[in-house]
Amino acid sequence: MVCLIDANVIIRFLIGDHEIHLQKSKEIFQKIEIGETEVLILESVLMETFFVMTKFYKLPKNEVVDDLKRIIALQGVVNSDKIIFYETLSLVEKNNIDFVNALICTKHKFQDYGKLSFDEDVKKCS
Repeated sequence: MVCLIDANVIIRFLIGDHEIHLQKSKEIFQKIEIGETEVLILESVLMETFFVMTKFYKLPKNEVVDDLKRIIALQGVVNSDKIIFYETLSLVEKNNIDFVNALICTKHKFQDYGKLSFDEDVKKCS
């Protein structure tokens, strides 16, 4: 059975600021890494994780992007849209735009969606 993973599990694993949750999240991610546990990461969970880590914990954007890319690449992460997540995070890092705008740009590019926005970052992306 594929499990939906919540942002708090990912954040506790990456931040390690709650000892009990850190230990449990390490166990979870060890199983995800080898494919023993399969998880689906929702777009909203990825966005929430990115937001909390960069805004609340004030971690550098490039560090958070690298951590999230490593998680997305794990064997047990079974999202069919891993490339969308990866490219979204790359756009956030390279173009210094917010996560949702980067996601719109990425889906426009890779999934042939149109885009309607007043945001200049979205208008500029191709």
